[in-house]
Amino acid sequence: MRPLLLSLCFLLSSCVLLEESSAEPPQAPAPTIPEAQEEPQPPLWEPFTGYARMYSLPPDEEILMPVRGVRVRQVADTFGAPRSGGRQHEGQDIFAPRGTPVYSATEGVVVRMGYGQLGGNYVYVLGPGGRRYYYAHLDAYAKGLEEGDEVTTSTVLGYVGNTGNARTTPPHLHFGVYGSWWSGDERVINPLVLLRDRDWKTLGKAGGAKPATKPSSAPAARPAR
Repeated sequence: MRPLLLSLCFLLSSCVLLEESSAEPPQAPAPTIPEAQEEPQPPLWEPFTGYARMYSLPPDEEILMPVRGVRVRQVADTFGAPRSGGRQHEGQDIFAPRGTPVYSATEGVVVRMGYGQLGGNYVYVLGPGGRRYYYAHLDAYAKGLEEGDEVTTSTVLGYVGNTGNARTTPPHLHFGVYGSWWSGDERVINPLVLLRDRDWKTLGKAGGAKPATKPSSAPAARPAR
C-alpha cells in the first residue's frame, strides 16, 4: 500500500511541475508612454472673430495720431483738395522723415496689405464700428505684420515713405478714413476731425522694418491720395 501511495504522490508532483514549466512567465507591465500632444489648431472661424468684434463696437469718436512725433496742429488740412484725374483728396497727408514709425490710430484687425499704383505700399485696418483706416505710401511694413493680425494703438504698421504716385513728393503718410461698408456707409471721413495728439513718451522704440514687396495678386488700393 505504501509503495502505491508514494507512486501516486510522485505522479501528481510531476503533473504540477509540468504545468508550471509550460506556463508563460508573468509579463512586467508595459511602461506608460504619453500620447503625442498635437499643437492645437485654431478653428477655421477664428480669424473672423476679430472682425465680428469690431463690427459690434461703436465707432471711435477720437483716434490717435499715427505718425510718431507729429502733432495734429502740424497737419495742413487738404481733405477734399483736387487731385489728378479729377479726383479729390480722400484723407490727410502727414509729413515726416522717411522711416518714421506709423502706428495704428485705433485698435482693429489688419484686413489688407498690398501695393497700389496710387497708394504704393498700404495697410488697411478694420476698426470699431466697421470703419476702415487706410495707411498708404509706406516705405516698408512693420516686421512680422500680416493680414488677420489684431492691432492696438501701440502697434507699428509700417514706416513713412513715398511709394506709389507719391514718389516725386517728400515722404509722408496718406491717412484715410472710410465708413463701414457692412452698414452701407461708404462715406469718406476727414481724419483731422477725429485725430488727437498722443503722448509719444509712453511708447518704446519701434521695432525694425522689413522691405515691402509688391504681391503679384494684390489689386490696386482704393484711389486715394
